[in-house]
Amino acid sequence: MEELQSTEVLDKEILEDARKKAFRTLKLSENTIKDASVVWEQKIQVAISGLQKKYAEKTKQDGDEIMARLVLDKQRLRSAKMESILKDAAFSFLKSLNKKKQLTLLGKELTIRLKELEDADAPITIEDEPEVYGRLLTEDDIRKLLPKRSKWSIIEPPLDFKTAGQFPAVVINTKKVRLTASLNNAVETLLQDKRGELIMSLLGTATLKKEEIV
Repeated sequence: MEELQSTEVLDKEILEDARKKAFRTLKLSENTIKDASVVWEQKIQVAISGLQKKYAEKTKQDGDEIMARLVLDKQRLRSAKMESILKDAAFSFLKSLNKKKQLTLLGKELTIRLKELEDADAPITIEDEPEVYGRLLTEDDIRKLLPKRSKWSIIEPPLDFKTAGQFPAVVINTKKVRLTASLNNAVETLLQDKRGELIMSLLGTATLKKEEIV
């Protein structure tokens, strides 16, 4: 009986010792976890601060780029709008002209195009067998536009050319070159050559600087 009690006491001592060791181990683990948590919390705060700073810098940079683009887009839109107004005004003016005045302008445009060929030492001659057709023009209209130095062959225009524009035009075809003169081209050339001046005249120097015309 005494031996049994001794065994029970020993078991209790062993269990108590194990409990104490386990408690110490848990306490140590708890402290380790707390210390690690503090370190990780500090690292997380540093990482968050770095991300916030980086995000703020990126946001400012993006904001600056967006504002710069907005300024450029505003200038381009303004310039495009002015060009659209000028083109509409030019075409409205052409529509208001009678046939005789339109042919006079077309004749001047054709003269300029033929002069360009002469300056390039490639004038159109009889040997080139030039064929000519027009849009919104009679054969008599075309012959009045053409210079007398060559023998022109007036032909029927292709259907796609006849329906491609709302203003008179004339095309000269040879084996070497194809020359087109039209009131549309005349307007486009004028707008291209005098673009800045026309926009400045339309808007006024008080509302648009020259460097804004991009």
